[in-house]
Amino acid sequence: MSETLRKLGLIGIGVLAITEEKIRQTVDELIEKGEMNREEGKSLVQELLTEKKKQMQELGDTISNSVQNSIDRSKIATKDDIVRMEDKIAELEKTVRELSEK
Repeated sequence: MSETLRKLGLIGIGVLAITEEKIRQTVDELIEKGEMNREEGKSLVQELLTEKKKQMQELGDTISNSVQNSIDRSKIATKDDIVRMEDKIAELEKTVRELSEK
């Protein structure tokens, strides 16, 4: 199996770098050359597409976590911070109005 993966160019670059079309094309070529049968080819395509989906999810999670960590370390106000400040300002305005009416 690792020889097949090497032929697909997956060693070292990961499944993310290869399109579904390229995976299918390469597997079809391997089937035509007799290096694997059609059932093995279908199984390999499915396995690689599943792995690609998994890697894409992991990459998305990693990016999201990294962005969130960067925001958390910065002193940039979040949307929640701004909403809290707006609420506090509204509360203070109300208090000022009440005190000025007395």
